[in-house]
Amino acid sequence: MYDFIHDISLRPVPFSRYTAKELWTKPHLSRQMLKYHLSQETELASRRFETIDGVVGWIDQKLNLPGKRLCDLGCGPGLYTKRFFAQGAEVTGIDFSEYTLEYAKSESQGDISYLYADYLTDSLPSGFDIITLIYTDLCVLSPEQRSILLGRMRGMLKPEGHIVLDVAGIGLLQGKREVTLIEDRLMGGFWAENEYVGIQKTFIYEDQHLALDRYVIIEPGETWQIYNWFQHFSPQMIESELKDAGFTVVEIAGDLTGEPLTENGNLLGIIATPS
Repeated sequence: MYDFIHDISLRPVPFSRYTAKELWTKPHLSRQMLKYHLSQETELASRRFETIDGVVGWIDQKLNLPGKRLCDLGCGPGLYTKRFFAQGAEVTGIDFSEYTLEYAKSESQGDISYLYADYLTDSLPSGFDIITLIYTDLCVLSPEQRSILLGRMRGMLKPEGHIVLDVAGIGLLQGKREVTLIEDRLMGGFWAENEYVGIQKTFIYEDQHLALDRYVIIEPGETWQIYNWFQHFSPQMIESELKDAGFTVVEIAGDLTGEPLTENGNLLGIIATPS
């Protein structure tokens, strides 16, 4: 017991443990994540529909969606893909959550192509005009994983294509604090169907502009953990990382609705093209 509690108290080496996939593939959590995706009362899994409409409208304004081949990586239940399709794009959605992907398929009536795949490891299609990676998906990956994904995205694009993504800004990190919580049914039953005790320990890594929410879920017959790493970027940081991956940034905004870029903002919306 001492070793277990002591381990929880320690600050992990950045990205030394990685469990992001379990958040989307454990059956109960998959159902919860779909519920949160569709909810208009919280933005824990996706943005409200009016914001999503604004994102799609801004991308259309910048890149002229009609007739373009577009791939939405991490598409979830298809909240963006169906809107891209409605704007005239030829759309493919890719996700490794089978549960949410089945929901997306049920809503598409066959007019959108959906692929069940892990975009870090599985074979991916190519020849796209636009690839989107929305809702700060890049931020949960390690530097090595980000490099792999950006390289794969570059290979999926036509030479004159564009990637569109958003990342967390430095301002979002400035609003976080290190906390420790121990609660019966932490987050109101989000983590398991039956009884459990949840521990949340938040660590801030100021020098790396990184945060970790570590969750320990203790059920009567099982104990398991989720490590939710979250990288934050300044405009210079994300531009440098994209340059190293072979991209040239053509626009940085305050988010993907086109809000003006501000110093230490909460979000950055980026459009880039292969160098």
